[in-house]
Amino acid sequence: MSAENHDIHTAYVSHISHITSFALALTVLEKEKNEKHIFDLASGGFSSTVRLAKSSADMWVPILSQNRENVVRVIDTYLRKMNDFRDAIATGDDSSVRELINEANRIKRIIR
Repeated sequence: MSAENHDIHTAYVSHISHITSFALALTVLEKEKNEKHIFDLASGGFSSTVRLAKSSADMWVPILSQNRENVVRVIDTYLRKMNDFRDAIATGDDSSVRELINEANRIKRIIR
């Protein structure tokens, strides 16, 4: 794999996972002021999802900076997908929510 292809693919497979984890942690920390509530209510899924938010800024700032163009494109795609979920949930379009989830479930064929 060329260095260029590596940067494109790692932005989608690795970098976005870290950015998502950082953003989720920041969201929870901003909205939930009582740390005990976070501790008491955090399930395994939440813990797994924010595990990457424990990663070092010293490591990730240079990675995100050096792969800036690809990372920004990935964030744009991610935000579009988040808005698809947001809009379907906000309008009570359960059919679209189900369709989005079923489409996402295709990842099971790749990652077991």
